[in-house]
Amino acid sequence: MTALWLRKEDKTGEWRVPVTPSGVRELINAGIEVTVERSDYRVFSDTEYAQAGAVMTHQDWWQAPSSTVIIGLKELAESTTAISHRQIYFSHTFKGQEGSAQVLKRYADGGGTIFDLEFLQDDSGRRIAAFGYWAGYAGAALAMLGLAHYAQTDAAHPGLTRFKDRQHLIDTVNRSLNNAPARVMVMGALGRCGSGAIDLLKSLAAPVTISAWDIAEFNAADKPIKEIIDHDVFINCVYLREKIEPMIDPQLLTENQSLKIISDVSCDPNNPNNPIAVYDAITDLKTPFRRAQGSDEFPVYVQAIDHLPTLLPREASDEFASALLPHMKGFLLADDLPPVWRNACNSFKLAMSSYGLQ
Repeated sequence: MTALWLRKEDKTGEWRVPVTPSGVRELINAGIEVTVERSDYRVFSDTEYAQAGAVMTHQDWWQAPSSTVIIGLKELAESTTAISHRQIYFSHTFKGQEGSAQVLKRYADGGGTIFDLEFLQDDSGRRIAAFGYWAGYAGAALAMLGLAHYAQTDAAHPGLTRFKDRQHLIDTVNRSLNNAPARVMVMGALGRCGSGAIDLLKSLAAPVTISAWDIAEFNAADKPIKEIIDHDVFINCVYLREKIEPMIDPQLLTENQSLKIISDVSCDPNNPNNPIAVYDAITDLKTPFRRAQGSDEFPVYVQAIDHLPTLLPREASDEFASALLPHMKGFLLADDLPPVWRNACNSFKLAMSSYGLQ
């Protein structure tokens, strides 16, 4: 049996959690010791975790015994300090992203391991827990907020904070749109992310015409895809596994007369295979949109926040943590790595070897 440590998040604006208080209670009832770093920033309070039985601490995770498993969601703060722990989080280091070598070297130096949440997959390659639905839902909502904003002004879009719940988000979008019609293309419409985007769009009061594209339409279209610029909004929900042809590029945007907003929910600008080739850096909650490259005459604005579900942190955390919990119990109680965790460990080793670190 292994102890678990829930760390506070380093990333600004990250309110989600991978383990909820009810999950902590279930782990403790199974005999697992759970420590929670105190934080004023989570959607669930310290009091809720304490009432669930967690040991609350002001210490930082790196002070935990090396045998303790550390769990969080987003990237660690930049550092060169070696890491000896087994860590569970979205590291964004397994697909050649910028800065991957520096992060992975910390684990090579300390003997630690990343069990990346993105790579916790069953033998068929399906992720056992994902935020995709809520990423699509929030990404579509932000796209429509951006459309309403930039229809009035070219000034920067206001910063964002979390919404109380999905109805609060829907009401906010409806007020902003004020029943103005919109034409929206959703790429990757049949996946979890795409279904979240479409559910949000269908819940709006405004008349929204949806073009739902998936692999069949993508394969049949010339690249870059000119149909994109026939819409007001383009929402990309395609999970980037391998190199694909660019869907949109600066040259296509020189022909644009309609497209106003790109919501890149998949958000992988530092990947050399990024198919949304009109921007090269993420946006954030403080500055959610940036001007697309090539959109000199007719402005197009890109949303590329890499933790969109944090805008609906309670719903997103509840769903994700519920799916992850049984696998967490198996991992923490087993003598040997269960298959899902073994697959993730193999992905870590491959990433390490790609940089000559093993």
